[in-house]
Amino acid sequence: MKISFLILVLASLSAFAETKPDAAKQEQMMKAFKEYSTPGAPHKVLSSMVGNWKYTSKSWESADAKPQEGSGTSKFKMILGGRFLQHDTKGNAMGMPFEGIGITGYDNIKGKYDTLWFDSMGTGIARGIGTFDSTTQTLKDTGEYTCPIKKEKTQNYRAEWKIVDNNNMTYSMFGSGLDNGPEYKQMEMVFKRAK
Repeated sequence: MKISFLILVLASLSAFAETKPDAAKQEQMMKAFKEYSTPGAPHKVLSSMVGNWKYTSKSWESADAKPQEGSGTSKFKMILGGRFLQHDTKGNAMGMPFEGIGITGYDNIKGKYDTLWFDSMGTGIARGIGTFDSTTQTLKDTGEYTCPIKKEKTQNYRAEWKIVDNNNMTYSMFGSGLDNGPEYKQMEMVFKRAK
């Protein structure tokens, strides 16, 4: 995907070069690319999560199930000049070692946050898109991930990253479960900044 975008940009520049655009059009094009590629206030929301964290987690197989508990550590860092937040996690889940990597960015053109998540419990990539509610300090997204059990093979979810304060945040994920019943909380992670 990144390579395709780079090819598109290079092709666009090449097309402009071949048609020898006037200075005004070239300046307009460069301004558009600069606005698209410059991190802004939405990226500062992501940078507020940068640091080392410890977490405890609970996950539920159904709305009335007893939660399974886990714990671990996470490291959040901004990459590519402050354009994306990378989230590396190590811990345990469902009694097994667990590793995961997340990437979240804000697309200046779409005006939305994009999230990718992949981990050691599968071979698929979860994808979400969302917005930030500054009143509640919550990044909300919806998306889907691959499910090895459901016939439909994909499962929809919605999630909330709540920035409680500089040293505390929570992540909650909601879905309908394997029976396609009412939505319930499937996972909750409580993060505390590590000293």
